[in-house]
Amino acid sequence: SARTSWLIAWCKANEDARIKLFSDSVKDVKEQGRKKKQSGTPKETYYLQLARAVFENNEDPETRLLFEQSPQVFIKPVQTRFGTLRKKYNDINKSLKQSGAGMTFDDLQKDPEMKTLLDSQLAKFPWWPDLHGWWRTNPAYNTVSSSADPGQDFESSAL
Repeated sequence: SARTSWLIAWCKANEDARIKLFSDSVKDVKEQGRKKKQSGTPKETYYLQLARAVFENNEDPETRLLFEQSPQVFIKPVQTRFGTLRKKYNDINKSLKQSGAGMTFDDLQKDPEMKTLLDSQLAKFPWWPDLHGWWRTNPAYNTVSSSADPGQDFESSAL
């Protein structure tokens, strides 16, 4: 939907706020050689900014008026939408299996089998590449990914 595209566009344009909203993964911090971004600002502040980006210029005049009168009421629907996006994101990850869910989008595109599988999913859920770029290494959002080396033999190690 257009509203989801606006949510994603806002997140792309507001990297610091996005990182603070979705938690700054320790793995990302190490890989990018930077300091962890901690927020002293309540997440609701960022959700309100997101709601403003989505609803302030909504095509429906009643929705715009409602937002002007009670912007705080729009925080919960934005949070709920991200919950829905997280579920759909992980549904696709399940189809990629653990190793695929942990791969970067670029690496998935290089694997013909994964590319075909992913391309069929993107037609229905075009926001997955952006979400994957933000959530791939964060177990709070990517519940499917495994950081284990696919070649590890845990069975023999346990004996």
